[in-house]
Amino acid sequence: MSTRKQLGEQIALVMQEVIASAVLTNERIARSIGLNVVDFQTYGVLLRHGAPMTPGQLAQATELPSSTTTRVLDRLEAKGLVERRPDPDDRRKTWVHAVQFSDARVDEAYDAILRQMGEVHARFSVAELQTVVRYLEEIKQVR
Repeated sequence: MSTRKQLGEQIALVMQEVIASAVLTNERIARSIGLNVVDFQTYGVLLRHGAPMTPGQLAQATELPSSTTTRVLDRLEAKGLVERRPDPDDRRKTWVHAVQFSDARVDEAYDAILRQMGEVHARFSVAELQTVVRYLEEIKQVR
């Protein structure tokens, strides 16, 4: 029988492996379309947000320094993935809008990942999956 401490250590180790795998997978996918992983993930943050963000909001959401966020946005804008637009009510403020993007390489990679995840999910009960979701919702705030 495992103790809470042993299970915590096991979870920490497996999470490190999952994170490393995700980073490397996302790096491979980003490289396939000519982006680095930070730019690709920043674009993903903006897309998942579902609404325009200011550069400051994006820096806060990504925890990147504002100078780095500016360079990331410059590269994403050059690739046509974001547009910076002035705020119509406050010309000092700029809003960053994600431009919808589709690429067969990215679609195929994530389709394969989702298919494999679906196969894993099929081996768990709905109650178990609900517990996983609850755990991940809590743990995603850990920094």
